[in-house]
Amino acid sequence: MLRCSGLPFLPGNTFPDIGQTRFHKSHHFDRWNRICMLSEQKRPGVGGKHYSATDGPEYCLPSLYPPQKGPLLPSWLTNDRKVLCFHGYIQETLTEVDRIPYQIRKVKILYYLEDGTMQVSEPRTLNSGIPQGCLVTRQRIPRPQPYDGEFTSLLDLNINHTVQLFDRVYTITGCDEYTRNFLNRLGVSVPESVEAPIDPSTELRKKQDAAKLAKKPAYKIDTLGKFIEYDRKVLRFQGFWDDRSSLFGDLHELEVLYHLSDDSIEIKENLPINSGRDSNGMFLRRGRLPKRFERIPTMGESAPITVLNVLGGGLKGGRYLNDCVGIGRIDDNYYKDSDLAIGKSINVYGRTIALTSCDQFTQDYYRNKFGIEDFTPILGYSVRRNEFQQRVRRERELPPYNGWGSHEDSEGNCMTVEPKPPKIDFRKFVLYDRCNLRFGARMISDIKENNDRFFVITYYLNDDTVSVYELMIRNSGFQGGEFIKRSRILLPNQDIFISSRPRYYQAKDFYLGQTVILQDHKFSITNADIYALSFMEAHCEEFHLSNVSKILQKIRNALQPIYKDYIAKHLAKVDHKKIDGKTVATVNYEALREMLTELIGDQIIEQEIVTLCRQFSAEFKQDVKCDKELVRSAVHGELTRELWNDLERTKEHMYHLNPTSNGWMSAKHICGTLKACRIPLDNALIDAMLKVLNKNERGDFEVKDFLNMLNPIEVPCKPLQPLNIKHDVCYFTPYQVSGNLVDWEQLLASIDLENNLTAQTS
Repeated sequence: MLRCSGLPFLPGNTFPDIGQTRFHKSHHFDRWNRICMLSEQKRPGVGGKHYSATDGPEYCLPSLYPPQKGPLLPSWLTNDRKVLCFHGYIQETLTEVDRIPYQIRKVKILYYLEDGTMQVSEPRTLNSGIPQGCLVTRQRIPRPQPYDGEFTSLLDLNINHTVQLFDRVYTITGCDEYTRNFLNRLGVSVPESVEAPIDPSTELRKKQDAAKLAKKPAYKIDTLGKFIEYDRKVLRFQGFWDDRSSLFGDLHELEVLYHLSDDSIEIKENLPINSGRDSNGMFLRRGRLPKRFERIPTMGESAPITVLNVLGGGLKGGRYLNDCVGIGRIDDNYYKDSDLAIGKSINVYGRTIALTSCDQFTQDYYRNKFGIEDFTPILGYSVRRNEFQQRVRRERELPPYNGWGSHEDSEGNCMTVEPKPPKIDFRKFVLYDRCNLRFGARMISDIKENNDRFFVITYYLNDDTVSVYELMIRNSGFQGGEFIKRSRILLPNQDIFISSRPRYYQAKDFYLGQTVILQDHKFSITNADIYALSFMEAHCEEFHLSNVSKILQKIRNALQPIYKDYIAKHLAKVDHKKIDGKTVATVNYEALREMLTELIGDQIIEQEIVTLCRQFSAEFKQDVKCDKELVRSAVHGELTRELWNDLERTKEHMYHLNPTSNGWMSAKHICGTLKACRIPLDNALIDAMLKVLNKNERGDFEVKDFLNMLNPIEVPCKPLQPLNIKHDVCYFTPYQVSGNLVDWEQLLASIDLENNLTAQTS
């Protein structure tokens, strides 16, 4: 598909390619492992560096524009997420409001550079009384008469200028620092910010609050000002109601809420779990709480204004006045904030509720208004839980396992009527995902032929499952393949038909020299791969047999009485070799194993000896090389099996990553291509492929060799019989311990008995 780079990549801006045969969805903007697949480099003539025909044949690439005529990046990409912000106001005329001819409303004008659209919004003000928010949605706004057909641009916006947007005139008073710098770079002079006019309604309200003089006699209660000041401010007390003296009574734990906006009280009850009470927790609905309740008030008795009949009788010809003194009014009969305190009791329609504590906001309120400093909770009135809460909940006894399904499924069937699948340890699953320990083992059997069979035991750390795979040996009579399916395997010699869960094999049960019984088959673990040994050494607190400190301490305790004679006895096994230009005293693995077995006997096992050999190795570690033809055959087999045939798209993506490539690409670009083009290869097979590809001195891979790996049609290879890629190609690489050299002097220095022996002798 060809497109014009000056337009966004939207339907209608693209031109179909007549020779295109595949119309699959592009994954150019996908994200893989938090990595954006969008290429940062552009084709020549579209953006970035300009190329011409004189630069060489390698730069003469297809382009939409003539040489030296390619535009730079389009505006929608250059100015992406760049917004200019202006501050201003609008003046609205008020004809029906006394002493307020107009009002000033402050607004914020946003100008989006990527497409020239504008948006006008008014910041919301609490209790303003007018609808606020977005006044003009984001769009291109046409200019007023006589400029029909034009749109408001950036040049129309500046400080101390007016601009008409639809039917309103906006005056700009300021802008932010980014907008000022942007306009200055464009050559536009930006004046200093100006002050917005004063809003008459705001000034009138300030004068009324400052005067604090009532226009009429004090017969009206000002509830609006109190509501605005104390809205959503609540005093919170903890208390209880002791009803245990009555029949079937109980001790109720309550929460008293005093709303400062209207002096109302709300009481909620904290119900214990499984209390059996048919209630939603509401003890008293919100309202003014009287101190003494004698009767229901008559009509008009609780009205805030009292009307007095001064002259005349009846309704006609009489004169009435409002009672500004408040004769007969009963205002002190309701609880106020001054009546509440820790240790006091309130009467809630005949129920005595004691207040025991309060929250931090309530403490600050009483400290600032009444000067109270002591807010110590009353421990003597603390609420105690009921008897059913004090009982110890007995664990449910489950019936014995009957052999149907797994133990976890049987427990779920016994716990609930509608069983749920067992929950997995998701944190452990994420932490140890794809972390597998692989061990090589041989079968121990009474049948002679079975003793020559070699197996790979894999322990999956994310869910504690085990699988056994048999490696095929030619002319052995055994086919090989999957021997035991991946599952959790029980430890032998235990009764499984009980109510409790049985014990399963764990990671610490697998080590060199161990004999395991997996589903009635006995295996002897003979070796392990490098990852398994490294993992156990890194987590030596869990795998004690790979803890070098404990192994050395065991050798130190056994060697301390006979150190001098023992070292002199085996001194002939020590050989001096030149390694890396230095003479090092070494001993091979077989000799070290013989010496430790003679010293400790059965107390030291193969896993500990291998750990010492790896820790004090005198040789350089060499990477295990894979067979290139075997890896190529495995890659071609996987691509053919997955019906993958998208090599042209892969070449195009590699061209986008490095258009001036000289035939070599870095490992980062190779891995990015494999992920971006969704090439169906396993991670282990990808690692093996990167090991066998041709490299140069800088570590870059040859592009031609890489494309041959992905081209089973033009560059065919010898077909292979069906195999398990992970196991046969690169899955199990056992650690070769035979013949390894151990640094003898470093081992003795770590045992640290020579200094102790010298100190004792002196």
